[in-house]
Amino acid sequence: MKGCHIHWISSLVAFLCLNLPAASRGMEAADTLEQAVISAARSPQAYTGLKRLDRDDLLTGTALLGTPDLIKVLQNLSGVASGMELMSGLYVRGGDGSDNLFLLDGVPLFQVSHLAGLFSSFNTDVIRSVDFYKSGFPSRFGGKLSSVVDVTTKDGSMEKFGGTFSIGLLDGRLALNGPIIRDKLSYDVAIRRSWLDAIMSPLLALDKSEDGAKTRGGYALFDSNVNITYIPGSKDKINFRFFAGTDNFKYSKITEEKLYGKEIYNTDEGNRMGLSWGNLAASASWKHVFSRRSSLSAILYYTRGYSDISDWQKSNNLLNDVLTTMTYTERASGSVDAAGFKGLFSFSSGHHNISAGAEYQSAWYMPSRSLEKTTGETVLNSDSGTIMYRTDEASVFVEDEMVYGPFSFTAGVRLDGYFSGDAVYIRPQPRVLTSFDITENIIAKASYELMSQYSHLLSSIYLDLPTNLWMPSTSVVKPSDSQQAAAGVFARISRNWHLDVGGYYRTVSNCLIYSGSGSIFPPVDMWEDGFVSGLARSYGAELEARYLSEKFLGSLAYTLSWSERKFDRLHDTWFRDRFDNRHKLTLSASYRITDNIDINATWNYHSGNRVTIPEHIVTLEGIGRKYLFSGPYNAKMPDYHRLDLSCNFHRKTKRGNESIWNISIYNAYCRMNPILMRVSFNPESEPVAIVYSLVPIIPSFSYTFKF
Repeated sequence: MKGCHIHWISSLVAFLCLNLPAASRGMEAADTLEQAVISAARSPQAYTGLKRLDRDDLLTGTALLGTPDLIKVLQNLSGVASGMELMSGLYVRGGDGSDNLFLLDGVPLFQVSHLAGLFSSFNTDVIRSVDFYKSGFPSRFGGKLSSVVDVTTKDGSMEKFGGTFSIGLLDGRLALNGPIIRDKLSYDVAIRRSWLDAIMSPLLALDKSEDGAKTRGGYALFDSNVNITYIPGSKDKINFRFFAGTDNFKYSKITEEKLYGKEIYNTDEGNRMGLSWGNLAASASWKHVFSRRSSLSAILYYTRGYSDISDWQKSNNLLNDVLTTMTYTERASGSVDAAGFKGLFSFSSGHHNISAGAEYQSAWYMPSRSLEKTTGETVLNSDSGTIMYRTDEASVFVEDEMVYGPFSFTAGVRLDGYFSGDAVYIRPQPRVLTSFDITENIIAKASYELMSQYSHLLSSIYLDLPTNLWMPSTSVVKPSDSQQAAAGVFARISRNWHLDVGGYYRTVSNCLIYSGSGSIFPPVDMWEDGFVSGLARSYGAELEARYLSEKFLGSLAYTLSWSERKFDRLHDTWFRDRFDNRHKLTLSASYRITDNIDINATWNYHSGNRVTIPEHIVTLEGIGRKYLFSGPYNAKMPDYHRLDLSCNFHRKTKRGNESIWNISIYNAYCRMNPILMRVSFNPESEPVAIVYSLVPIIPSFSYTFKF
């Protein structure tokens, strides 16, 4: 049976109906309101760079520290580099990690990670599906260069109450859903919280230093998702959604003491540090179906990303029997607040599926920094600054998907108008996608698009810390623009074997890197001077093979890629990027031993990340020793590879509820992969590289109960 493409009008999401084996997982079709138009034989495989995932895809495999994670799953795909070990980095086809558009039910998120990037902010308990684009971007998406991660959460059941409770080594999760008014009003609520603070606080309290200092501290992450769904009639659906994700870290080491001078002084000294960061998002959406062929959807939203870090130090000096206290206080914070509206109209007629819409967003960027040094009541140094940038972005877009038998052609354009102070940028962005069914089982496809990005990340390190700041394009720092061409072939070799092969070429103009002042605290006032503009290019080939039978699922994802930069201020020729991993290979397998037991394995390999090291040392008269470099990122660290294993034990209770024990092993054969490299010189002035590894084998478990 040939597949059929089901075009959901109001959400513009394409689902695939294939004659798959019984073991295959179908997409969850919980949204019964929206009507469908059966058009031509188009599947997601006919789109370049599109990967569609459901909840089962996210829950299958190894869960690091007992917590399944969306970004960790995306890192296993071809064309995606993961960056540093354990982190939720997403470097797509030569991207820098700040150029990915994350959408939660259509709302853009600025901060999407926990614990410096160890986990993402997406709770898998509420996710219904994920569309991940590396190319072939629909015209309704804009604002970032490399990828789109479009996450859709599920609605609560209109018929019965249900939920999930999970507990792992790091955190616990609880999700509840059910009807408020049967067939009219429902809710879906999920929370997640870590308990590292409960572990860290007593351990730190046991720390007794010789000077009697008391150590306090802790870390906690918290997520909450709320979805209220209202169906007033057969043609309408209204959703109210709220998301909050926060991280909080506190540390202090204080010594209380009594000093005897001209009087008795009861005082203390030491230091305190606090870090907090997170994201808030709230939205109201409405979907209306006019007929089987037309619909309208609209969303009004508010989103906020914020970070705050503070450092306080105090010391005492008893001079001439008089106590003098010195204090140092520094605080750096930043936030981005955005409010916006999106509207989308869809219409299907004959061979055409047409969509058109408009989007408007206002954003406020507010970085601030304060610094004060005092001696007693005398202020030695004081500096503070707060800047606010207001930006407005208006966009219109239109797209027409034309299907004529085995041939499909989609043409679209997005027009952005970006306004920031005195700066005005107009960016037309055409998008073209085509596919052709060579045979019933072979599809050829190609795409071309222009993308523009208007927000930029100030970060001097590759960790997602609250010291990183988002800043807008200005008259000095201009937007970045990319062009990408991609092509490929999808083949259904047999009932069990699927093969997807493709290639891409991508360029970025006004590619920006932040050189800054070498501090983890980016300056507030002169931040524009810290950006260096240049060019970027990336190209490569990707191969994905998949075998699916009743009990076994196996997949292979291989990438051969090049990622290069050219910054005239840094180097006069093209040089390789830090995460230019020439080869990347991921092998995954899942086997269902019985109806109650399944095992999973994933093996990852990629060429080593690149670092900048001195290659020679010379001594110049009157100047001293000088280190010589052939260029940025001139050395490769050892190659990376690891094996992850997991096993799930399912059990049904007498009441029909399900419980799941998951046992996972991260880095099963304890490969000590390199984290960083340092270089020293021997007596003959020859460089000697030293590689540091930190992550050993990590076993974990979790327990999930569904009711």
